Amino acid sequence: MNDPAHNCCPDLQVEAEHQHAHASPVSEEAIEKAILSFDNLGIAASTLCLIHCMAMPFVIAFLPFLGLQFLEGHQSHIWLAGFIWTFALFAIVPGYLKHRKIGILIGMIVGLSFVSLAVFGANTLIGDRAELYSITLGNLILVGVHWKNRGLCKCCASH
Repeated sequence: MNDPAHNCCPDLQVEAEHQHAHASPVSEEAIEKAILSFDNLGIAASTLCLIHCMAMPFVIAFLPFLGLQFLEGHQSHIWLAGFIWTFALFAIVPGYLKHRKIGILIGMIVGLSFVSLAVFGANTLIGDRAELYSITLGNLILVGVHWKNRGLCKCCASH
C-alpha cells in the first residue's frame, strides 16, 4: 500500500479486492468517458459564461444590429447557469465517487454558489459590480475543479 500510485485513488485496491462476481451493465470505461466528457463540457460552459460576462459591456451596443439582443437578458444567464450546474453535477459528483477527494466536491459547491449568487441574487442580494466578481470567481473555481477532477479520474483509470 506504500505505492505512490495509490495516493491518487486510495480505495482502488480495496475496490478491486471486493468486486462483484457479476459484471455491471455499464462498463467502468463508459462511466470514465462520460465523466471526462462532462468535465470538458463544464470547462467549456464556464469559459463561455466568463467570456459572455466579460464581453457584454463592450458588445452590448452591437447586439440589436446582429439580432442577438437575447444574449443581454437575464434569461441567457439562467440558461448558462443551468448548463454549468448540469455539467458540474454529471462530472464532478461521479468523479468524486471514484477518487473521494473532498476538496473537489467543496470546490464545486463553492463555485456553483458564486455562480448562483450572481445569477439569482444580482438584483436583490448583491449589486451589478459584485455580480461580475461573483460570476467570474465562481466560473474560475469551476474550471479549476473540472480540470482537477479530470486529472484525478484519468489517474484512477490508469490503475
